[in-house]
Amino acid sequence: MEKINVKNLLISEVGTRLTFDINEAIKVIGLPSEIEGKKVVGKLKATRLEDTVLVSGEFVAGTVLICDRCLENFKAHIPFTLEREYNLNRSKESVEELIVDKFGEIDVTEPIREEIILAIPMKNICDEKCEGICAKCGVNLNKEECKCKIKKKRRK
Repeated sequence: MEKINVKNLLISEVGTRLTFDINEAIKVIGLPSEIEGKKVVGKLKATRLEDTVLVSGEFVAGTVLICDRCLENFKAHIPFTLEREYNLNRSKESVEELIVDKFGEIDVTEPIREEIILAIPMKNICDEKCEGICAKCGVNLNKEECKCKIKKKRRK
């Protein structure tokens, strides 16, 4: 992600808001490999508060995940929200060390990385009707009949 220029907010009165369209590939170290290089799309709002700049937005990260039932790849869109405050006074210690730099820019890379990781589902399923893989013969039950004739339990 790139840095966002909020220099105009620094000379504006409290409550002034800027909006930025985000539509770019994720280039963040530390993301799971299935997310790296995919697109993040959304709107970012920066609002001038008294001593901080509030950054918030709603986004969607596009990716390819592996289904936990059938082990096939599938495209997924991971929605996530972001809300962080960036300190205007660089001499004060910020809890998350989020500051507006001397050029009037903020770096949203790390907060976006954190939110994407938190938004990835614990269980990735390609389709609610996914039959998965036969535990005995290993056949993908979405594509062919089971060769070992085990009675299938229907997933609810």
